[in-house]
Parts: sequence; structure tokens; C-alpha cells
Amino acid sequence: MTLQEYISFWQETYDKHQSRPTTYAAHNYVFKNHILPGLGDIPLSELTSEMVGEFLEERKRFGNHRTGSSGLGEETMRHIHRLLQQCLDQAIRDGLLTENPAKAFRYRKSTTVKANIMTPLETEDYLDAAERLGYLPMFMLALTTGLRQGELIALKWSDLDIENRTLTIAENRAVVRRELVEYGSQTRTIALTPEVIDLLIREHDKHPSSPLMFMHPATLKPYSPQMVRRMHDEIIKEAGIDHIRYVDLRHTCAILALKNGMDTKELAQMLGHYRPTITRQNYEPYLPHKVQKDEDIPNEATQSELQQAANILDNLLKF
Repeated sequence: MTLQEYISFWQETYDKHQSRPTTYAAHNYVFKNHILPGLGDIPLSELTSEMVGEFLEERKRFGNHRTGSSGLGEETMRHIHRLLQQCLDQAIRDGLLTENPAKAFRYRKSTTVKANIMTPLETEDYLDAAERLGYLPMFMLALTTGLRQGELIALKWSDLDIENRTLTIAENRAVVRRELVEYGSQTRTIALTPEVIDLLIREHDKHPSSPLMFMHPATLKPYSPQMVRRMHDEIIKEAGIDHIRYVDLRHTCAILALKNGMDTKELAQMLGHYRPTITRQNYEPYLPHKVQKDEDIPNEATQSELQQAANILDNLLKF
């Protein structure tokens, strides 16, 4: 049995039933584009630590199998290694290996997030550009709640409680091949401001018969993650802030919420972190008790600018 054959077995037998659809798809991408081209033809029983080490070093220096690709970053390497190790751990439990050849290597996870925090001017420019392009409801919601991209596109109109000004996030709902898929019942509820509520009502008025919060006008289906990224790219191009990634909306929301006095437990609940310790670890440089010089903080905005942004968005980010 080759590694490729075992990976196919592992995906169908274990990964498909234990992972969310979006996670399963991400794993499949890593296998297809990184692991299988380098190691797939090797018999599983003959795979050694030396082979794995050479493969990891080659990916780190030269990237994937495609011509012209460049070296991979530490975070991508960590994901490749972790998935390979996870798969081989199961091969041991299945009695096909006696030891895991990937365990000799280690990629440390960054203890804090890498964020480009939006300054007050960038925040205003971003929202103005979103409004000009007709994307304001979706991206105002993203900026003021820190929703993940997958959560944003999977929202239903029924998730919104207008009277209580709250939004219920179905954490086990995803968009798979442009259809909503439910695979659990875990939820969290976050508060919204009147301005965001009004924007969402106006958005729903565009397609009142659809159960979706945000519907692609041409397909009448949920947006794909790729489409949301393209919309975000249009916004940052229009606003002239090309360094801002979609994930920076989430980081900006989190850090400005901390600036406005939200404690880490409440922030963890809003962001969907399982434990407040994750939130404290990710945003440790920005916690209120941390007194640091501006140059010590790893972002684009200074401490004074962060406070200005928090003040400007006070009505949007205070719950």
C-alpha cells in the first residue's frame, strides 16, 4: 500500500466523518497540492523520517509541485506537517506502522496573531468604499462582529432577532458547493447595533423571499468564499488600502472591542473561541493591563490611533 492509497482510505474512513465539510475540503487541498506530489508514490511501510525531512525541506524552500512556485511560509508548513502526522498516527492505530516518521519534526504555532489593524482613516475609507460598491451591509457586519468568512456567508435571515438586536451564529453550518450544510446544533449569540440592524433589513428587502442573509444576485445561492474575497479585494482597491486582508477585519474588531473595555471572556464568546485563553494568547499585546510603547506592538496602527478608531466606531463596537 502506498501513502497515496492510505491517505485515500484515511480521508474516506476517518476524516470525512470527523471533520467539518470546509475542513475536509481544506485537508484535501493540502494533500493534493503538497503531500501527494512529494510522497504519494512511496510505500507506506518504507516511509522514513529522512524522506519526510527531505520533503518538508523541499516544500519550505521551493513551494509546491507547480512550476514557478516559491517557498512556503511557516504557517503553511505547520499545516502540512500536522496533517501528515495526524494521518500517520492513524496508520499506527490501524497496525500499518510501528512509529510515525513525521514526529521527528516540529513547527511551532505563533503565540499571537499577525494583524494589520485598521487606523481610523482606513476604517472610514474601507466602509465608504464598501458603500459605494454596494457591499456595506455584509462588510459592516464583518467589521463590527468579527465574524469568520465562513460564518458570514452561511447566515440566514432567521438568525437575526430584530427586537432584541441579536444575531445567532450557527457554528456548525457551512456553505459547501454553494449550498448550506448543517452538521450540528452549536450556536453563539452576539449583539448588534441599531445601525447594523437597519443595514441588514435594507439588505433583506432586496430579496425578501430568500432565507439567506446574503444572497448572490445572479445565482440566488449563498456567496462562495472566493466571491467574498473578491468583493473584499474590490473594497481595498477602491479604498487604497491594499495591505488589509479580510481576516484583519476580525482582528480590528477584536482589538477595538478590547480598547472599548470588553473583557476577554466576552470577546471570546463573540469571536467563537472555545476558551478565553485562546483570546488572551492571540491578543496579549493589546490587553488593557499591557503597557507597551507603540513600536513594541506588531501592527500598522499606533496605540493612540487605535484609541481614536475605537472612539470613532464607539457606536458600532460597543455592545
